[in-house]
Amino acid sequence: MAEEHRIKLTEGIVIKIVPFGAFVKTDTNEVGLVHISEISDTYVKDVNQFLKEGDKVIVRVIGRNKDGKLNLSIKAAKAAGVADGTPAAPAPEGSSPAQTSAPGAPSARPSYNSRPFHEKPVLSPFDMMMKRYLQDSQECQVDKKKRTERKRG
Repeated sequence: MAEEHRIKLTEGIVIKIVPFGAFVKTDTNEVGLVHISEISDTYVKDVNQFLKEGDKVIVRVIGRNKDGKLNLSIKAAKAAGVADGTPAAPAPEGSSPAQTSAPGAPSARPSYNSRPFHEKPVLSPFDMMMKRYLQDSQECQVDKKKRTERKRG
């Protein structure tokens, strides 16, 4: 059944806003969490800038946690809508201005970086080896310094 949800997009209503995301009730009457990182492609400092309670949103089920609760994503739903060739869903009534801007109009929030802030660069095997070597070397230097200071003591 969870695989069935992953294939199709579903509509939901925001029922509660919390600092780390929003709880959305889907059309199947299940409640799931849209984590703050799954709301938009841009950096989300405050969920209230993007969503309000009562907003209708298109979401995609991206999984279930160990308690069986839904993990939802607005970002994945938008990406799936673009990939399918379907037009983007119209902005719901009462949505924030950041969501209702025209395609050619300047964004209400500037995009600071095309790469998400939490993404770390991938290190090559050589870089990982050098990083580990530097850490070991620093630890060794600290140990030697402590031993030398004890002897002088």
